[in-house]
This record gives sequence, structure tokens and C-alpha cells, in this order.
Amino acid sequence: MLTISKIIKYIFLVGITFLFSTYLYFDNSSTFPHILTFLSITTGFSITGLSIIATSKFSKDLYKKEVTNDNSKTLLHQLVGKFEKAIVTFTTTIVLILVFSFIASIEFKELYFWNTKISIKSILSSIIWMLSFISLWNFTDLLKLFSKFVIQSAKRE
Repeated sequence: MLTISKIIKYIFLVGITFLFSTYLYFDNSSTFPHILTFLSITTGFSITGLSIIATSKFSKDLYKKEVTNDNSKTLLHQLVGKFEKAIVTFTTTIVLILVFSFIASIEFKELYFWNTKISIKSILSSIIWMLSFISLWNFTDLLKLFSKFVIQSAKRE
């Protein structure tokens, strides 16, 4: 069941990318430097939060507790996994924005699909926007999780 939900999620993401790069595409790449700044800050926050967790006494307690639905992982593994997922998403989006800025002046051949123009720039731009939304989602999720961690850590001290 987990595999089917992942397949559906990836098909949905490819469909959204296709829509953003064709029918819903409009050139808004001028906002990418602002997104780059935000993602740089969120990456720094995530790395700092991860280092705070690593030096906390509460992390030892999290390491001792297993995840209810996966006995091979502890709560600390789950927490670090969420940070890792967010940092990878942030970094991937940053790299794609940098790649986009390098190829922005290069003219590529444009394809037409059902009377809709598709180009490498529009596809890359839509992937950047999709990853930006995912990054924002991951960041708010991380912020909620980290605030709960801080509260629980303070209770133990």
C-alpha cells in the first residue's frame, strides 16, 4: 500500500510539473533570487536545529523509543530523517535555481504539444516552483516539530 501511495504521489507531482510548464506557465523567474534567499535561511535554520538536537540530552531519550509503525527506527531516527528530507529539498531547489540562472540567457529549441509551447526553461521553472512549495511545506512542518522538541526538552531539564 505504501508503494502505491508513493507512485500516486509521483504521478501527481509529474502532472503538476506538466501543468505548470505548459498551460499554467508564465515567466515569473524574477522572483527566484528571493526564493533563493529564503531557502538559504531555511537551510541554515535546519542545520542549526539539527546541531541543537544532536547536543541535547533529550535526544538520548528519543533514541531509546521506537517508532510505533516501524520497529527498526527510533524517534530520533524519524526526527533526523525529517530534517534530512527538508535539507535535501532546500538544497535541490537552490541548485536548480542556480542552474536556471546560468541557462536563462541560452536559447533552446521549443517543442509544441497540443498547441502548447514547452521548453527546457519552462519545465525547469515549474520544477523550481513545485520544489519551492514543497520546501515551504517541509519548513513549516520542521518548525512545528522543532518547537515541540524545544518544549519537551525544556520539560526534561
